Amino acid sequence: MDNFNAHYHQLFNQLFGGMSEETLDQIFEIGQKKELTTGEYLFHQGDHQDVLYIVLAGRLRAIAESPKGVRILGDIGEGEPVGEFALFTNEPRMASVLAIRKSIVLEFTRDEYHTLVAKNPSLATSLTQFVINRLRRNTFQQNRTTPPKNIALINLQSDHDLSPWTDDMMAYFSERETPVQVYDYESQEQQEDEDFFDSLEQHEGLNILVCDSSQKSWSHQCLVYADLVILATDFNADKGLYPIEKELDLYSKSILNKKVYLLFLHPNEADMPSQTGEWFEHRPIDLHIHVRQGHQRDIRRFCRIISNQAIGLVLGGGGTKGYAHIGVAKALQEKGVEIDFLGGTSAGAIYGISMSFHDFDFEQIERASSHSAKSKLTSNDMALPMVSFLTGRKMKRFVQEMFKNYDMEDIWTNSYCVSTNFSKASAMVHDRGKLWRQILASIAIPGVFPPVVINNYLHVDGAVMDNLPIEPMYRYPVAKIIAVSLSGLPDRKVSYAEPPSGWTLFWDKLLGKKRFKIPGIGSLIINSLTLNSLQKQEVTKSKVSHYFELNLKGIGFMDDKKWKQIQKRGYEQTISYLENLPEKERFWAQNKHSV
Repeated sequence: MDNFNAHYHQLFNQLFGGMSEETLDQIFEIGQKKELTTGEYLFHQGDHQDVLYIVLAGRLRAIAESPKGVRILGDIGEGEPVGEFALFTNEPRMASVLAIRKSIVLEFTRDEYHTLVAKNPSLATSLTQFVINRLRRNTFQQNRTTPPKNIALINLQSDHDLSPWTDDMMAYFSERETPVQVYDYESQEQQEDEDFFDSLEQHEGLNILVCDSSQKSWSHQCLVYADLVILATDFNADKGLYPIEKELDLYSKSILNKKVYLLFLHPNEADMPSQTGEWFEHRPIDLHIHVRQGHQRDIRRFCRIISNQAIGLVLGGGGTKGYAHIGVAKALQEKGVEIDFLGGTSAGAIYGISMSFHDFDFEQIERASSHSAKSKLTSNDMALPMVSFLTGRKMKRFVQEMFKNYDMEDIWTNSYCVSTNFSKASAMVHDRGKLWRQILASIAIPGVFPPVVINNYLHVDGAVMDNLPIEPMYRYPVAKIIAVSLSGLPDRKVSYAEPPSGWTLFWDKLLGKKRFKIPGIGSLIINSLTLNSLQKQEVTKSKVSHYFELNLKGIGFMDDKKWKQIQKRGYEQTISYLENLPEKERFWAQNKHSV
């Protein structure tokens, strides 16, 4: 019990800052400890109640209830306050909160809170600061949840040895001084189940609970106490539902449901996966992760994902300026920034996903870039301009040749791209389906390339709706998002009262006078189509950890010949950006591994 009290004291120190033992004792003397069973409500939406709670152990879930149904707002973990708005405003509860596993909270009425603050005024400041930081979360960040503490790792094939992966996980967290405990049924069978599971709250860091079909009761208990469920399977095993999945009722719809990740285990030198989507036919999972045995970059990615510390890279559109994205990713990798999730629009889609497709092997990526430039994908491809200037056949052949028959979900690093559903006038996020088709849709510039048909809808370039797709990245358990733009909104004045005629521009260029600076027809069409998207980009760029625009002045929208120069400029500007960041913003410097 003394260890448990020490754990509580540590939680309060994290929330309120350093406090004396005397102050901590006062908090626990004044507050009332309350235990909740799984599914029990702490309070209901609309309740008139001026009570503040602080989670000591377990995990709660906030839900909004309306005639249309129930919407999950997010989870609340240990050390976080709950119900502070009603305490401060005396208004009805805006949401319901219930325990999704056995939990303990410390309860303070308004009078008790005032008594506590009268004795320790600094507590009010600390709590107010916490509330302000919570309110500052932008709309996208509202989906962020507290990192899981208890993780149920369910082995779908009981005869499959998970120890090589769990050993690597423990090594990763140990190197970062994050405590992690791995338990299976045999490691705790001498203890009473209830005592063992209750004791998990005293442990710092992560608790990994390994389950399989041989111990059904243990697996059920692990599921009750888990914050996250990970199904581990040999990728090449039978893709049908296993008995344990049915017994644990993993896929039923309920407000108590835990997130379910599907972990695909591969041999160390495995070829790129294929037909991953067949695993999803009967499994409505939240996320899938590919991991190769002994492949340390995969292990690091997996560990960051399950601890909600993943890094996302979002890449914007900009024609052949997209070669710069390759330089950006290479610079990030050299500085120790590994990418766990990647998303892009248009050029950001084809160049970005090409990198994740090639597993960030920059020798392969450079060969693909050289092949792309030599292919002159926009030359000698003119169409009867009924739908577009180009037929798009050369581009289609190129992406089909590069990505073959692979799907989005086959890529080692989870990636997405964005197109515009022309029929619905909305952005469409693609993270599943044929790679070549989804990317072709994302780069289908209206008027230049023909639209692409996906599920009986016409799709065009994603930049029309969202040239820098940051919002979809918040669907993933990311802690840091890096966004790279190839095009801002420059203020450009012209030196003429009327646009020059085509013949005037022709002779001006022929004689080398360069009196007129005016965009070409392609640039006018493309930039006009994306103006609204660029305006949105100006608003959303504040929603990421790191945002920078590359200076690619002098590079044309379809200037393939300069691909090496473009890539170099992206690399050099990224190195400069990273090296000039304040020390406290260099999160990658905390990584102790070498890439």
